[in-house]
Amino acid sequence: MLGEDCKICQYYAPLMNELSETYTSDSLAFIGLFPNRYSTEQGIADFQSKHGITFELKREFYGTKTKAFGVTITPEVVVYDEVSERLIYKGRIDNSYHKLGQRRRVVTSSELETVLTQLVAREQVSVDSVPPIGCYITFNKL
Repeated sequence: MLGEDCKICQYYAPLMNELSETYTSDSLAFIGLFPNRYSTEQGIADFQSKHGITFELKREFYGTKTKAFGVTITPEVVVYDEVSERLIYKGRIDNSYHKLGQRRRVVTSSELETVLTQLVAREQVSVDSVPPIGCYITFNKL
């Protein structure tokens, strides 16, 4: 889940592009969902253009998937197997941020990349969910 105004999402955009280019295949796809009530089609298009996002981005006006997965922070990733309808991983991308607004000098843990590497190698995913650090999602009140 992403937010176009979230500085942490902006920071992760190049890494997400890199991971998408490395791991996208017939059986693995990246989709960026924008569930915040202030997200607009134009804002998402601007985010995609500014950051050179190469994977699909969608506005999730009703927050259906966001709520189903219990996501409340951007950026937060969900790795989901649609065939078996099984949640594989939900949490942070890596440990770049140790507090809101405080980035580490050296990244020592890349949960998402580890999960993707294990999936591609057809190994058992051994990564536990780690809560993300980022911006709170503001849902529509309809």
